Amino acid sequence: MTNPLSILTNNPDCKIQSLTLSDQHATLLLSHSEIIERNDDVVINNGYDEEQNDDDDGKHNGNNCSTNTQEQVSERKTIQSLLKLTIIPFHRAILGSNPIISAQDRENGIRPERNSSMGDNFNPKASDDISSFLRQYNYCLKSESGAEYSYHEAFPTRDLLDKVMLEELNNKKRKSLQTPISEIHDENEEKTPKEETFISQLQSAISKFGAFDVELISPATPYQISRAMPSLGHTLIQETPSLYTNVVQPFIRNVIDSGSINWIQNVIEVKKEKERLLVNHDEFIVNIDTMWRSHPPPLTTPREEWLNHPSVADLYCLGIVKASGIATLRDLRQKHIPLLKSMVMEGLSAIKTVYGVDNDQIRIFIHYQPHFYHFHIHFTRLENEVGCSVEKGHLVSDVIQNLEMDDEYYCKRIISYKLLKGSPLENLIQEYSKNGV
Repeated sequence: MTNPLSILTNNPDCKIQSLTLSDQHATLLLSHSEIIERNDDVVINNGYDEEQNDDDDGKHNGNNCSTNTQEQVSERKTIQSLLKLTIIPFHRAILGSNPIISAQDRENGIRPERNSSMGDNFNPKASDDISSFLRQYNYCLKSESGAEYSYHEAFPTRDLLDKVMLEELNNKKRKSLQTPISEIHDENEEKTPKEETFISQLQSAISKFGAFDVELISPATPYQISRAMPSLGHTLIQETPSLYTNVVQPFIRNVIDSGSINWIQNVIEVKKEKERLLVNHDEFIVNIDTMWRSHPPPLTTPREEWLNHPSVADLYCLGIVKASGIATLRDLRQKHIPLLKSMVMEGLSAIKTVYGVDNDQIRIFIHYQPHFYHFHIHFTRLENEVGCSVEKGHLVSDVIQNLEMDDEYYCKRIISYKLLKGSPLENLIQEYSKNGV
């Protein structure tokens, strides 16, 4: 599994640009090289004497001693990765110092994909500064979903803490740190003024360079990168059955065929994210969504401590079907109603047992367009409004009623949703509309 620090330390030529930035989150695009190992077929000719082995008509009489074998070949290839960080506000300045699209380009309506290859807007010094900042942290694996998705917690290195503490001490005209961490007394023991000073400086350093969460996607596909690009706003799409058939459905098929959602198979088969699993049914699983960032660390926190935990106000779980063939809401038919009802019942039961949250406090819905094209449903606490906007969320209870009325309800209806301007699907829809179809 790739680690953010290994990318940064093993690739001195790693280029970094900022895609999106807020007070709490930053998304970075990394372009770096990686050694790819592959096996090539090689034909080895052990030779023969042409004069002795040729007969009169010029054909070889002797045995051809050629053999087929495989040779491992190493190739250095340039790839792109995404780094999504939950940050401390005052890190914004450095993490946002190399934007992929300038303020002027944004004002002029330039689509961010123009600079996705580290083009005109790239600032090498700012890239190096971001890389140096990130290398001052150690990255501890929290969980992983598959070959490209992994989740880490970043902790400041001791060198970084020492550096900050020394700066604080120098501000007080102190020359060096006298008391090593190993000599700090137990918190119940009486401390000397020197120890009190040291602890104060340590706390100050941690508050300035505290831990933050990191999601790494490596390698990232063009589709994943396009979703992470800065937005020029949204467009409200009225998707008719004809638009779906001619544009959207082929787009979905291309995404699936590209392999960009293969990671989900590791989750379904419980090869990854075991610590997040709540339900493992024959037809589906229910697990803790990574959007639930305030959830106690699943790897290290005993499950009995999850019950009535303060973080349940942010509850966010995901039910994922195991079978392929259902990509989106459009694929649902009456035959899927028992599956939907079972997912709802099992999900609610697990949430009640594990977290102590009553059924009437849980919202269950389906996204269209979804985040990934393998059918899944969302469970959120009513207080948590993430992802449930009217132009995206469809309550599962409503979906079941609609299917009971008409088997082809979601084939026939116009579905409205918003798309990021400049996203691949939005571009295809705009092109289709320009042609007057």
